[in-house]
Amino acid sequence: METPREQLWELVDHFEDIDFWQGVSFAKIKQTGDANGVGDEYECTFRTKMLFKLKILLKVADKSKPNQFKLMVEGPLAGEGTCFLEELDHGQATLIRCVWEVRLDHSMLRMSNPVMRPVYVWSHNKVMDEGVAGVGRHLQARVSEASHITKIYR
Repeated sequence: METPREQLWELVDHFEDIDFWQGVSFAKIKQTGDANGVGDEYECTFRTKMLFKLKILLKVADKSKPNQFKLMVEGPLAGEGTCFLEELDHGQATLIRCVWEVRLDHSMLRMSNPVMRPVYVWSHNKVMDEGVAGVGRHLQARVSEASHITKIYR
């Protein structure tokens, strides 16, 4: 994304202000008082491409400004994700790489996974693409095509 890493980090520091990601909302439900926001909790609601809503709890596990942050996930999806922000082009652009290791922690999602896996992956990728596009519009930054490696564990 053609924007300085510090601009992206401002969004990381204020998830609850993100209103430009179509179909996704964040609400801060716990603030710990930690200067970096470690321990803060957010309720995140996704309107999936499969016409249902998915609500998860995100807990800030670590923040190493401006390089990376780690979130723990609870709810129908459970696990963790770490996002890395790598400075490119002498600070004029940023590579965003997120590694999520989550499992389906809801019985209906697990039961339907063998058949629905391709649809889950497609829906996830579309929602993530909309998030990247929303960030680009919000920051008025050019965005390269997103790439995804999505694995769904039972």
